[in-house]
Parts: sequence; C-alpha cells; structure tokens
Amino acid sequence: MTAQSLRAGGALFSAVLLTEREIVLAVDHLRSWPLFYAVHDGAVHVAEDAFAVADAIGGRVLADDVAAAFLHTGLALGDGTLLRGVRQVPAGTTVRIDRVSGAVTGRLERRLRLREPDGADLAAFTTAFATALDEAMRRLYERADGRVIALPLSAGLDSRLLASLLARDGYPNVRTFTYGLPGNAEARASERIAASLGLPWQQVSHTPAQLREAWTRPAGARFLREASGGASLPHIQDWYAMRSLTADGTLPPGSIVLPGHTVVSSAKDEPLRHGREVTPASIVRALEPWHFSLRSRSRRAVRLPAAVRELRTFFEEVTLTGERRSTMDAVRWFWQRERQAKYILNSMRTYEHVGLDWALPMHELDVWEVYEGAPDAAIASREWYRAMTEELYTSVSGEPAPTAAPRRTERSPARRAAARTAKATGLPQLRSRMRTVRAVVDHPLGFEALITGAARGEIAVRTARGMTPLGEYAELFLADEWVPGSELFAAPER
Repeated sequence: MTAQSLRAGGALFSAVLLTEREIVLAVDHLRSWPLFYAVHDGAVHVAEDAFAVADAIGGRVLADDVAAAFLHTGLALGDGTLLRGVRQVPAGTTVRIDRVSGAVTGRLERRLRLREPDGADLAAFTTAFATALDEAMRRLYERADGRVIALPLSAGLDSRLLASLLARDGYPNVRTFTYGLPGNAEARASERIAASLGLPWQQVSHTPAQLREAWTRPAGARFLREASGGASLPHIQDWYAMRSLTADGTLPPGSIVLPGHTVVSSAKDEPLRHGREVTPASIVRALEPWHFSLRSRSRRAVRLPAAVRELRTFFEEVTLTGERRSTMDAVRWFWQRERQAKYILNSMRTYEHVGLDWALPMHELDVWEVYEGAPDAAIASREWYRAMTEELYTSVSGEPAPTAAPRRTERSPARRAAARTAKATGLPQLRSRMRTVRAVVDHPLGFEALITGAARGEIAVRTARGMTPLGEYAELFLADEWVPGSELFAAPER
C-alpha cells in the first residue's frame, strides 16, 4: 500500500507508512483525520493531535506567530500548528521524512482544481452531479447497513438536499433534528421540511444557562483537545445536541451523522469580476472577509508573518492567468485548504468524541471530480444548486420549495455604484454593525453563553468594534480560559 494507491482509490484516509528509508505521512483530499509530527533529537514523533507531539519533544510552547494569525482566522494556516516545533499534514498532501537525515519534504498531490469545463451545458452538468451524488448515497446505505443515519436539519439547501435524498431512497432508519433555543425560527422551518418529507424530527432545546453549565464542566477540557488538535478552533455548533442525543439513546453508538458539508461553495470570487486586473493582491483582498475577519482589521491580519508565509505557499499552488476560471479556482482552493478542511470538516471530531460515525457524500472524490469540470455558470454562484435542490425537494415532498424565487447572483453596475457611494458615508457599515451586535448578544442558538467571563454589555461593545463570536472564542481558547481547567497551552516544559 502506498499514498498514491490510497489516493487513486478515492477513499478517505489518514496513513503512516514505514519503509527502510523513510516515514511517509499522508492525508486525503479532505484532511479527514489530521496528522501531526515533529523531528526532534534524531527521532520522529507522530500523533493525532499537536499536544501529544509537543509533550514528546519537551513541552508545549505557544508558537507566537501562528497564534497571532489564529486570532483572526481561528485556525493554523498551512502546515503550522499552535505549538512550536510541531507541524501538520495539510489536506491532499504527502510528507516524507528521511529516517537517517531527518529531512522533511512535502508534496501537495490532490487539491480542488477547477479544470476547463467538460463542454456540457448546465442541465447536463446538473444531471452528472446528481448521478455522482446518488452513487455516493448508495455507498453510504451499503456501509450503514441498517444503522441510524442522523441528519442535522436546517432550512438551508445542503441539509434539505440530503433529507430529500434520504426520503426518496427510503432508507429505513433516519433521524433528523434541529437544535437551539426553544421555538427558534430555524427549528420551525426544519420541522415543516421533515414533516413534508415524512422523516422523523425532533428539536434539541437548551437555554443559554444550560449551554454554559454543560460547557464549563471538566469534561469540556478533553473535548477542546480532541476537537482542536492544536490547529484550529473546535467546531462547537452541534456539540450540545450530539451530547444530548447520545446520552438519551436517540443516537446509539456507531450511528452515522450526515452533516450538510459540500464541495459546492458560494461565489467568493464575485468581488474580483469587475476590476481591471486580477493580481495576487486583489485575490488576498477578496479572501480577507472570508478568512481573516474574526476581529477588526483583516487588512492588517494578512500582513502578519504567518499569514504572509502561507499566502506565498498558496500562490505557488495555483496559476493566475487573468482568466475567470483561474480566479474561481484560486479562491475556492484557499477556502478548501484552510477553513473547509481545518474548521468546518473538523466538526467530525465532535461526532467521534461521543462515539458516532460520520459520512460526507457531497465531498466524495467522484463528486469533486464532476464539480471541478462544471461550466462557469455553476461555479459562479449556487443558483444552479438551489434549483436542483428545490426541484428534488418538490418532487419528493409534493410541496413547493421554501425558497422558490430565483435569487440575484450579481449586482448590476448601478447597484454597485450605489453601494460604493453608501459605503463612503459609513452608514451601511454602522447599520450592519448594530444588527450584528443584536445577533451576538441574543444569538438565535444561544451561543453568546459560550463567551465565558464576559457580561452582555462588554460583548456588545467588543462586537461593535469588530469582534465576532469566533474571535471571542479564539482569545479564550489561547488563554486557556474557555473551559475552566483546560490548561492546553500551560503544560510546563520538561
């Protein structure tokens, strides 16, 4: 078995391969199970989290340059980690370590890469994508073999698409659920969707006080370590729900969670479509609000040493030709290699923490390969995806789709000019900031309760100045103050 044979088979994997000459570390295109390593005093240390590797090489010392960027991104960029001397294997990469010299070489072998469109029109592409997804679901049913398939259901497209497939295919053991404050709007919409598809549904409710009480228990420190690995904020959105559903027996051990994560992304290159020239600098400006905005001053964040270093590596991985396709490719690859692989897909650690399995049918490699050859109209927005999802939902449920009206995917020149004029006054930003303050201090899912050690007024002021809840979490996490007694970064050096 080799890293190449594993990739060729399309499986999800994390592998440590030993030969007489080298140690080979490889992860799949999703970084499904992270690997961390260090070469120290002639020995190679490999583990599933950076904390264990740091302990093996003498102690946990915070990597200050990585941590400075982490406060803006919520993750360690590139192959860095939050602990000095410890590295990670990025998505789609093979790392080779010479067993004699200790020399380390890394090679990116599989990335999301938008090739030239296959020539099919949008309808034909949609059919091909749906066919690949159907095959991925068939493999899921075969693997599940009667086990519970659990779907976190929202009113959004991704989980509704999966719910429609589960209902259409008649898998016999499905549980859908929604979580948050009692009676929240998302839960009401999700209940209606589940009922229309004939799927069982329940809400996992909590109050902010219940959420905080559960979060600050001693077991929370173990979750922080397992879910972070020392390279990203833990993805905590459905942590309370999973904890509750396994505790009460709704989800037996080994149930398969089916989160709505997908290769289909929104049009993150839209700001670049109207400029005179696409340059690395303009790419970075487009990435800032998506990847460097957990707190104010994202423009300053991309100039931090760790960010500059990893952005340079990123630009070696893509080719900017000035053509629209290459721009689409670049921004989507940065999204996939960083936020998608290290934060969003790392939510799988939450499921593993409570003894559950998981599946990502909309990220399987053959689904990727269809998407990579999509016509520009499918990549430029999610409008084609919305239409496909809602057509399927209507055909299965017999009811009109909740969001049947087509959405505008790009602003007209007049609307862009008006937006620039309004922006110059500062009023839209002020209104947006005030809406954000209200959404944070009264979060619809109660997540303001996890900003521990701060009063509502303090949270409101910091939010008005540009802080986000994830930015608050990042500060608390690095300071070992998010969960009492965590001490993830306070272990003494030996």
